[in-house]
Formats: sequence, C-alpha cells, structure tokens
Amino acid sequence: VQGVGLVRFRAFQDTGGDQSFALALADGEGNGVVVSALYGRGATRIYAKPVEGWLSPKPLSEEEEAALGEARQAVVGPD
Repeated sequence: VQGVGLVRFRAFQDTGGDQSFALALADGEGNGVVVSALYGRGATRIYAKPVEGWLSPKPLSEEEEAALGEARQAVVGPD
C-alpha cells in the first residue's frame, strides 16, 4: 500500500458526529480497494469496492471519490 486516503463524514442526519468513513488503499499503480462504513443509530453498514488504475467498476460516492483522490495524491502528488 503506497496511497492512503481517509474521509470522515456524517451519513445520516439523526446521528451525531462524523462517525462514517471512506478509506482508500492503493498501490503505486492505483490498484486497491475503497472501504466505506456508514454509521446509523440502528446499524453500521460496511462496503468494499475494487479499484484498478485509480478507477472503480462500481459507482463511488462523493466521499469515496474524495478518499481515492487523497490516496492518489499521496502516490503521484498534486495535479
């Protein structure tokens, strides 16, 4: 793992704090995974999406895109 990006956010209005997160882990070629946890009062849901060449075949949320962008900046630097 060469690039790591983490974005914390509030997924639901009825929960306090930024307890949900999106975590991107990638190698130097942009291959890896984005893991997201959505915290709610009744349950926490966890999702994992593959990444190849800085792109995912699965739709990414705004927070997941931001985490992947942070991971990419850690590897290749700012645009």
